[in-house]
Amino acid sequence: MPGADPRRELRLTRHGRGARNIRCPLATLCCGRRTRRSGSGVELHVEDGGESPLNKRLYTGIRASGAMHRTGAELASDCGAMPSPRASTPPRIEPGSVRVAFTFLLMVAACTPQDAAGPGGGRAASALRANISFDLGLAFYASPTGSPSGDGSFSNPWDLATALGGPTAVTPGSTIWLRGGTYTNPVDPRGFPSTLMGTADAPIVVRQYPGERATVTNTLLVTGAYTWFWGFEVTHPAPQQEALHGVNVQGPGTKLINLIVHDATDDGIFIWPQATGAEVNGSVVYNNGRTDNLTHGIYCKSGTATLLLKDNIVFDNWASGFHCYANDGPHIQNIDLEGNVAFNNYVWGVPWDTDILVGGEVPASGITVNENYTYRTNNSNTQTADIGSNVVTNQNLVCTNNYFVGGWWQMGAWATATVTGNTLYNFTTGGMVWTLGTVSDQRWSDNTFFGNPTAVAWRHDSNSATFDGWRTQTGLADPGTYAGSAPTGLKIVVRPNQYEPGRANIIVYNWAQQSTVSVDVSGILHMGDRYVVRNSEDFYGPPIASGVYTGRALQLPMVSITPPSPVGVETAQSAPVTGPTFNVFVLMKTRPGRCTPDEDESSCTSWLERGDLSSRARAHR
Repeated sequence: MPGADPRRELRLTRHGRGARNIRCPLATLCCGRRTRRSGSGVELHVEDGGESPLNKRLYTGIRASGAMHRTGAELASDCGAMPSPRASTPPRIEPGSVRVAFTFLLMVAACTPQDAAGPGGGRAASALRANISFDLGLAFYASPTGSPSGDGSFSNPWDLATALGGPTAVTPGSTIWLRGGTYTNPVDPRGFPSTLMGTADAPIVVRQYPGERATVTNTLLVTGAYTWFWGFEVTHPAPQQEALHGVNVQGPGTKLINLIVHDATDDGIFIWPQATGAEVNGSVVYNNGRTDNLTHGIYCKSGTATLLLKDNIVFDNWASGFHCYANDGPHIQNIDLEGNVAFNNYVWGVPWDTDILVGGEVPASGITVNENYTYRTNNSNTQTADIGSNVVTNQNLVCTNNYFVGGWWQMGAWATATVTGNTLYNFTTGGMVWTLGTVSDQRWSDNTFFGNPTAVAWRHDSNSATFDGWRTQTGLADPGTYAGSAPTGLKIVVRPNQYEPGRANIIVYNWAQQSTVSVDVSGILHMGDRYVVRNSEDFYGPPIASGVYTGRALQLPMVSITPPSPVGVETAQSAPVTGPTFNVFVLMKTRPGRCTPDEDESSCTSWLERGDLSSRARAHR
């Protein structure tokens, strides 16, 4: 297309179908997903083609109208994780208009399908803005065997310190792929600083190479701006000496996506107030911290721009799971905790922390705590949530649709608060809710409680009471109702990942003590998708389920897994076991392509194995 901006025009070659033009808001593929949305933007031309010049494979080719050098597109084959560099082919382009959210990155593994089911049965909203772009020509590589003298190519990668140090070639919109293996820094054994500088519209992405396991040791210190760290492991191996955060976030616009952060000697993730607009999404955070009451799973401060903590799994940390706290400055502002799971935190240290804390010695404001889930194996005098602390009067809070299990819930003083749709169960003998200060401008309604309403398990300021007595003290006429002495049956929550289609957290409260549970993932997987399901407490262990999705519900065993104990330190007891009553699983699409179910839907044959014309057209050579 003469005269077009080369960053906004792509030509797509597909095989076995006639040519067609597709208009997209930005020059991005959406991994072959069909949507019903339309909009103005660039025009993509899709035409029949022969053998690709890239690696001599038959596959959907991509040609920009500007010059390109070797990119990750040559190695990325689908929206799902790819098992190896030799894995199969990129997706075909299906009929229909394509609505894009991003450019190069989503072609690899992360466009959110429009029909993915969202929490609560709704539709999954894309976390990817249409005005974020990634340069198709800017893909680089780092390896544990890389070198500072490398050029960042696939065959001559950098070492990680060089890659994160802001090489001239790495400009906004670039992607740096981390090859599998363990990364150590011989120059600075404390870990790796990142000074990469992306922009809000063109962040730099540092991502684990598909199908491989990249492990970054000791601390990752982020001082650059608008960099997304995606999918790899951060850990402090033994022997552990210095107290270091796992990921130390100081740069604005930083995103931590689907990381596995464990065994840091200080907080697993620490977010400073200058890291405006930061986000932690889909990460698994456990066994971090070594100091009572001071080192937590995720420790956060926030000022003006919203800090988003979403769909993280945080457990078995030394003190609190989430610790959003400040003792100076307006640094507990605009924090959104949504869809997180926090359980069995402060099991190693003294038992006076909490799974979720938001509040401190300065007023909190602009706080949202929505659809979070907690659990405790040992609920003796434990606290599940502290929303507001007990020191100051805070400003405004929305606390809705949370499911708090295994501890009492403290509500600090808030000028205004909406507290609706929450569930609280502290087994049979634990305390329930402790409110502080004036609640006349708070709206409590439609909350559900389990336990004994006549027990003296409620408290307002220094006065303990039954449920009815607490309502009289607070003036809350109808805050909710008791639904029984204990929950029954099953509670299953499936939360789709915002960045990787085919990935979801599955949260199961197995009150019925079933040996297996049936989980509907029709909003996450498509017929023929290959998948694995991992227990979050044994993420790198054998999957608890795997196969090819036939459209039927997945049958997941409610097993009792002993989680790993902290590295480099002796503990008084083993890690608490949550199964079979409670488990959190991570569902992931594992391989590119789909296959066709057999007639009885009991198995699935890949098109790579069928040998028909369409499969032969896509077979790689």
